Amino acid sequence: MSEGDGGAPNPGKGGPERHRDSSAEGDRGGEKSAAGDPGWHRDDHGDRKAKGTPVPCDPNALIAAITAANQAGGGTLRLAEKCRYTLTVNQDDNGLPPIFQPITIHGQGATIIRAAAADNFRIFNVTTGGDLTLKDLTVAGGRVEGANTDGGGIFAGEGTRLTLERVTVRNNMALGNNGDGGGISGDRSKVTITKSTITDNTAADEGGGVSSDNGAFTISKSKLTHNTAGTTGGGFSNDDGTATISHTVISDNSATDGGGVDNDGDVTDIVHSTITRNTASALGGGIYDNSNDSLLLRHVTVAKNTATSGGGIYTTGSVGATIEDSKIVHNIATTGDGGGISINGPSDPVVALRRSAVSDNQATGRAGGIFFNPPEGATDALLTLTDVRVTKNLAQLEPGGIYNNGTVIVVGKTTIIDNRPTNCVGSPNPVPTCFG
Repeated sequence: MSEGDGGAPNPGKGGPERHRDSSAEGDRGGEKSAAGDPGWHRDDHGDRKAKGTPVPCDPNALIAAITAANQAGGGTLRLAEKCRYTLTVNQDDNGLPPIFQPITIHGQGATIIRAAAADNFRIFNVTTGGDLTLKDLTVAGGRVEGANTDGGGIFAGEGTRLTLERVTVRNNMALGNNGDGGGISGDRSKVTITKSTITDNTAADEGGGVSSDNGAFTISKSKLTHNTAGTTGGGFSNDDGTATISHTVISDNSATDGGGVDNDGDVTDIVHSTITRNTASALGGGIYDNSNDSLLLRHVTVAKNTATSGGGIYTTGSVGATIEDSKIVHNIATTGDGGGISINGPSDPVVALRRSAVSDNQATGRAGGIFFNPPEGATDALLTLTDVRVTKNLAQLEPGGIYNNGTVIVVGKTTIIDNRPTNCVGSPNPVPTCFG
């Protein structure tokens, strides 16, 4: 285990609203905010001013300080500036005492890391009653495998709270058959991540960077990058929980399904964010939506992602996916259908796009732009396009723009042009207002 650090379309008619997040490559998560700012600088103002009980630069002193804070009913700790606390002792798969009281740790640029030659253990375990806040800190090198395999870096269990501000979580692993959350795993917990970077983490199962199991997650102004999951959600996986992601970059992650994001939750709401350069070896390079509830995208750029089908987005959801003021661009389906978006069964998928662009995507099969293929007899399946541009998409098989095997409703100034080899010809059912 290493200890190392880990062309958008024109807006306007039928296109996404103009906003400052115009680059699919930039490190900004959205309008007026930089994503992921974990760096710490000495400051005598605000919450960056040193607070709490000082902890000398010694891992045993850190263990003793957490133990004392738990026994005192909670507390605030101040780590030594830029210290490297190297943990060597494993106790019940944890490198530090479990957190079961309200504890705040001001890292002051410090790093807490598992020694490379140490037994396998995670760094933090927040147990019932625990409320852990981490600020200006790096959590690195955690590794769990075997029976207790969730949360390689941090695990937040049932009835807990976890808050990260300007924190880097890197090079952690959750291994074993069911290992979820290489960096962070939340199980029926409330997790808030702000101005943080989750990078180079690995999970054997779900959520290479972050995994939610029936949790309530809020992620803002952050970066989820270069994480890997064995099954779903390279960057983030939402399983039966709620998630709000804003002003965040999710990039360069990989998984079998959902290279960037896996949504199998109650609601996943993503706003003013960028999902780019993620890879799925099967379905949904940027996003894989397999929920029976809601996927909501607003002011989101999904760009340069790759999968066998659904290069940008692959959805089978039966309740609904709504995409507004967004760009689905330059994604690739390497062997299948739907370079930009692939909408399939087994239930009745309902998807609405408004004021968005699906452009410059490619598919080796059909529909470089949108592939809509509900199962036979799915009478409630529906795709609605309102003021949408579907342009310059490319497929090897007809059509290049939109494939429709269900019901498509076209509203407003929707434009479907310049797709190859055809715009919509070759679909089982016609797409209204689409010619060629």
